[in-house]
Amino acid sequence: MNFFSKSPLLFFALLLSTTLAFQACNDNNNRRPTGPDFSTVPESYDLSNADTTYTKEGGVEIYVIEKGDCPGGIEEYCTVTSRDQIGLKYTGRIFEGGSGDGEIFESTYADSNTSSALISNLTPNSTSQQSAQIEGFRRGLLGMKQNEKRVIIVPPSLGYNDNRPGVNGMDLRDETLRYDVELTGIQ
Repeated sequence: MNFFSKSPLLFFALLLSTTLAFQACNDNNNRRPTGPDFSTVPESYDLSNADTTYTKEGGVEIYVIEKGDCPGGIEEYCTVTSRDQIGLKYTGRIFEGGSGDGEIFESTYADSNTSSALISNLTPNSTSQQSAQIEGFRRGLLGMKQNEKRVIIVPPSLGYNDNRPGVNGMDLRDETLRYDVELTGIQ
């Protein structure tokens, strides 16, 4: 202590550096990955004027927000089948009944992205893309037309169920899911 009594400035410098070192160690231990940035994701589609006549077997509900078109006029080439590769913009939210404003768990708009996701092989048990592996999501995409917008509501039994916990650190096994989808292309 004799040394520090002669140099109080050195004592305070040592104390300050020790405090900052402990604080830095504590901050690194408490940091969690932040995951994707969903701040640029569009608002959920409004269901009030949607066409609700499209319900699939197993409880998948489909709400057509904007009907698609068939630019070439040949119906079989502009309707999604399980063999197609499609361009898609979508946002997945936890469905909270009606409003659809639940927490976002994945989106093609994440991190300010503006391009479509390419999804292929919409057959059951596909491994092509995270969401395409969700049976209810896959079923909800079949039959869409180019430029169509729809909302797909997936019950837990056709969602993540017991297969895997979810995405981006979220446990989605017992959740009803809502996907706002825009089909941007069929190849």
